[in-house]
Amino acid sequence: MNDLDTIEQMHVPNADGTGGYKLLSPAQKYNRAFCTAEEIEIVEHFREFVNRELMPHRQDMEGGWHRDPKLAKETIHRLYSKLVDFGVTKVILPTSFGGLGYTPVVRQMINEEISRADIGLATKVGKLHWAISVMLAAKRDDLLEEFQPRIAGNEAWTACFAITEPAGGANVEDPALAYKTMNTIAREDGDHYVINGHKLWPGPSGPAELFQTEHLKGHLGYWVCAITDPAGGEDNVGIFYVPADSDGLEFSSPYEKMGFCYSEANTDIWFNEVRIPKRYRIDTEKGQGSKLIKGYVIGLGRLSGAARLTGLSEAVLEIVMDWTQNRIIAGTPMRERSLFAATIAEMFRSIEISRQYYLSATYQAMNPEIYGNPWDAHMKAKFSAARSFAGDTAQMVTNRGMQLMGSAGYAYETNLEKYMRDYKIVQMWLGGAERDRMDIAQGLYGPFKWAGDN
Repeated sequence: MNDLDTIEQMHVPNADGTGGYKLLSPAQKYNRAFCTAEEIEIVEHFREFVNRELMPHRQDMEGGWHRDPKLAKETIHRLYSKLVDFGVTKVILPTSFGGLGYTPVVRQMINEEISRADIGLATKVGKLHWAISVMLAAKRDDLLEEFQPRIAGNEAWTACFAITEPAGGANVEDPALAYKTMNTIAREDGDHYVINGHKLWPGPSGPAELFQTEHLKGHLGYWVCAITDPAGGEDNVGIFYVPADSDGLEFSSPYEKMGFCYSEANTDIWFNEVRIPKRYRIDTEKGQGSKLIKGYVIGLGRLSGAARLTGLSEAVLEIVMDWTQNRIIAGTPMRERSLFAATIAEMFRSIEISRQYYLSATYQAMNPEIYGNPWDAHMKAKFSAARSFAGDTAQMVTNRGMQLMGSAGYAYETNLEKYMRDYKIVQMWLGGAERDRMDIAQGLYGPFKWAGDN
């Protein structure tokens, strides 16, 4: 048995699902100020599922070291199907539509736990949650009723949001631009909208048949941010549902990426005279599209990213604590030496603060009558603070973890280097760390515009 075999054995969690560290158990880390004891029990049960069903297959989700796409696709679809069977994709769907009706706090805790295994898989689940939350916010019970058989059924379906455009990665997220640079246009044509434009980086995306496998029934479709007037503006932006098999959709080949190698098939999408019924415009009131994008697509999207980054950071901490317990220096476990113990404590401290902040911000989002609407600038600032702090935490934890473990951390078999590759895109998407800070400032002292902008 070599050192890497020993490393792999150390990462098998205890039967109680806690990994053997009390402070990392759901009963300790999830604050009852934001959730109930019963909800924590639900998450404990789910954590056991993650440890049993997902953790052993972390490397296979990338196709192993040699990136075998066949192995990766089969593994991801199989594990995603297991998550569907477990009820994860319908956790926030109301019981009246066949869902579980759990609170957003439970959704975020589940986000965190899946991300301990694979943050890309957590994001794949989150795309369906994202679509549900937008339709709930828009009070589109008709669409929820239409999609209910696929969302709440026994078959596994995936979904996608198409936001970013080539004109600028964070333009959609910039309130000062007011969608004036958006070039994907949905024009009215009788009882339909006709969509033309180009989206960049959405995922999972591609020809519909790619998502029809042994374990995956198909692709539910694309929730597309588009404007109805080339001039843009707050009142001329909306979210449009486009079925995955619509005529006029064209895709690039998937991008080869540093992380999220196969969990998200990111492509370009070209919309060439794509025709959809008018009822597939999600927002129905003037200005509602902008509120949904600001509050639910960007704001709460960042908040979900904070939960995922926190889960990834905890997974790294667990790896590091196991390693430093078994790494002996002059007869003493490495983690009992003061320098290394202090570093591990700093890692935990940041993770714990990250978790308590995203839980607090989620609780506040659930109570808009007290704290404000998700699209309000001061609330967006809180969501941005949660994501930016969680991103900084993931960056610090993965870097310090690798410093502590040295060559072992650098090796593929320990999984730490995978977490280091995977966290970065979650820190960057939906505007990135710099946009987070801009939105925090605007939440503090009001909106400001670019120089020369009227």
